[in-house]
Order: sequence, then structure tokens, then C-alpha cells
Amino acid sequence: MVIQKERDVAVPFESHPCNAAGASSFAQQGCKEVPGGTGKKRMNILVSGGGTGGHIYPALAVATLLEKEYQARILYLGSDDGLETELAPAAGFPFAMIKAGKLRRYISWETITGVVRVPVGMAQAVGIVRKFAPDAAFTSGGYVAVPAGLAARLNGVPLLMHQQDVPPNLSNRLIAPLATRISVAFEDAIHLVPTWAGKMLWLGNPVRQEMLDIRQVAPEQARRELGFEAVAPLLVVTGGSQGARHLNQVVCEALPRLLPHCQVLQISGKQLFEETREQSEQAMADLDEGVRKRYRLVPYLNAEMPAALQAATLVLCRSGAATLSELAVLGKPSILVPLAPAIGSSPQEANADMFGRKAAAEVIKDGEMEPGKLVERVKAIIGSQARLRSMAEAVLTFAKPDATQEIAAEVVNVAQMAKTKRHKGASI
Repeated sequence: MVIQKERDVAVPFESHPCNAAGASSFAQQGCKEVPGGTGKKRMNILVSGGGTGGHIYPALAVATLLEKEYQARILYLGSDDGLETELAPAAGFPFAMIKAGKLRRYISWETITGVVRVPVGMAQAVGIVRKFAPDAAFTSGGYVAVPAGLAARLNGVPLLMHQQDVPPNLSNRLIAPLATRISVAFEDAIHLVPTWAGKMLWLGNPVRQEMLDIRQVAPEQARRELGFEAVAPLLVVTGGSQGARHLNQVVCEALPRLLPHCQVLQISGKQLFEETREQSEQAMADLDEGVRKRYRLVPYLNAEMPAALQAATLVLCRSGAATLSELAVLGKPSILVPLAPAIGSSPQEANADMFGRKAAAEVIKDGEMEPGKLVERVKAIIGSQARLRSMAEAVLTFAKPDATQEIAAEVVNVAQMAKTKRHKGASI
């Protein structure tokens, strides 16, 4: 199923005038010409990244800039069960859904069903790519990036693969050998896979324009607009778009000892909201109403997330690359609790270690996270202006505020290089 959202109406992508007669009719329909009568043809760019907000928001940031600055025509390719099914159409992009299968390193029922979905999704992706006829493809991770990237290359489409975490995940390891270029979010990643070094570029991680714009707002003003006291420090807790149960539990247990020292905004994740609400109410049962008002629980933030991070004095979170990139551009001190996998090591652990080595964040292992330790770390950081300043200065060294522009420019570059090679009869 493929949909396009225009305003509030979902329209089948197949019925869009650019697709009604197939890929061969694009030019005839006028759908690839830049508005304004210049005669210059628009580029078709396939964008893919899915599963969680960490993969989706960077992809949307690049897609938005490509559309705005380069007049590119975007098709967002996502899975049928990821958050991108909501976010991509809401951003106004044509959206194609496939049955992507998540590849896991252990045996489970989800692993088996995921393997079954892989060939189905691959076939769907190949068909979509052939019909859309992109000039280039951009993937930002998640299991849907595998069929998207492979389908692009099988059809001779140049691919810019974006690597967000320091160590590459399984999906990116699968498509990296075929990628035309690989952009990385952090400089440390360049040295991890020597065989990729020749096509790697350190461009940073795309963040939403709203995240860059919010830097003009003072933290005190952001706190007021969110309904908090302007002067009192604010701890923002987030486990990412899906939430983090252990993080939520520890924070709730710590509330009686945290709230006398700081305000708390806890973003639980939609699926964990009700259980977190019950835990927080139980933990605050004996607190005065004035103290209880210093706490706010929400299931998820999208449009308000930039303001929430800008309002923060300190952020408690997982260490996904997208989150760290947002903290970096905003210069926000943090306590990182990397997700611990059931088997092996986690990309989040490597990300957190990188920030910890430069004193840009405090790091607590997930298995060592408990209320007493959390309260101790929070008090030590927010109680020292010198500590807050030094952490802010350190985290800013990771910031690449122009990442979206640089990555979008590289997408256009690989498209133009491929066009030149085709004219010369060379392989892409």
C-alpha cells in the first residue's frame, strides 16, 4: 500500500498524476520539471529510514531540505509497522509501505516471521523503485533501509547510506558494500570499518530545523512556555519514541528525592504511559501538592520536543545517535543510560562511551541504574554551575549544525555523478 498525504487527506500514490501511467510518463506529465518554467528537470529522490524516531527524523530533515532547496520530488519508503507510517505522511511526503522484516541475532518467533517478510518486502521495494525511477536514494537506518538500499542498487540508483551510531548496525553492514557513499554522524565511526573508509564522509547527523531554531529561545522562556517555573532547574527524562521501562521505573521511585531539588518532565513512551502514571502517582502519594506540581508526565512529544530539550537543565536519556545529535546542537548536559542488549554489545554503549570519554555526559550502565545513584548524580550536576558549563562546552564539540545541508548536498552530488557516468557509459 502506498499513500500520499496532502493536507489532511491520504491519497493512493498510484493515483498521483506522476504515477498514473507508470515511470515512463513522468516527464510527459510534467512532474519532473522545476516550477517556474525554467525547463530544468526535478530530481526524484527515494528516502528511507524507519522503525523509531531516531531513524525517521534525520531522514525527514534531509527530505524536507531536498524538497525545499533543490525542488526534489521525494518518495518516502517505510515499513508497514513503524512510526514512519505516521510521521512521513504527516510531513506531507508521498509514502510507500513495504513488509520489511527485522533481522535479529537470536532465534525467536519474531525472528522467523521477520525472515519470512524479507523477500516479500524486497520484491515490493524493487517494484516501487522501478516505478518511481529515483535519481538517487538516501537511507538513514532501520531494517526497512535494507530492502530500500538493495532495491535502489539493483536498479542502478546511486545510494548515500547514513550511519548514525558509532559502530554500524546489522542493516547498514548489509548494504554498505553496495553504497555509493557513506555519511557518518560521528568522526569515531570512520576508523571502525577500514574497508569502507574510501567512501566515508563525516557530515554529522541531521536534526530537525525546529531543533536548530529553538536555540534562539532562552531556556527560562522555554520552561515557562511548557508550564514550569522559569528559574528552577528542569530534568527532562526520555527513553526515545518507544520509551524505556527501566528508566521510567527508576525515575518514578526517585521522585520523592528528586522533586525537592529540580522539576521533572518525564516522557514515558505511548505504550508505557499508563503504567508509568500509576507508578508516579504511587511514588508521590505522600508529597505536598506544591512539590507534586513540579512533575509532569507525557506519553510522547513531537512538535514540543525541541522546546522540551531547550528547557532542560539536564537530560536523562538513552544514547541513540539521533538523541545525542540533538543534545550536541543544543549544548545540553546529560546522564546517559545506554540500552543493554540481551546478546553482545550495543551501539548505544559505544555512543555513550564516546560522550563519556570527553566528559560531555555522565554514563550509568542500565544494570547499575537505581534510584539512589540517579539522585546522587542529578544533584551533583545541577548543583554545580561550573559542571554544567563544562559539560555543555564538551557536548558542543560533537555538534554539526549544518549536517542536514551537507548530507542533502551529497545526495544531489551522487545523483549528478551517476548521471555523468551514465553519459560516459561507466558503471555507477
